[in-house]
Amino acid sequence: MGRPGGPVASFAQLRPGQHVHFYSADGWKKGHIWKAHDSYAAIKWAVGSNEKITNVYDTRNIRFVQS
Repeated sequence: MGRPGGPVASFAQLRPGQHVHFYSADGWKKGHIWKAHDSYAAIKWAVGSNEKITNVYDTRNIRFVQS
């Protein structure tokens, strides 16, 4: 499976609440931006009924959700 969604050129493009795909150790996941910083984004996502926050430091590992 290829990368989902559209490319992110910089973390400055991201806004809190925006839905994104991100890559983790076991594949692409869906979540939303919790906080966006200059050099990384914190993404909140759910595993069952538990919520997690994952930091993504490389823009190649985050993609916009295309509708």
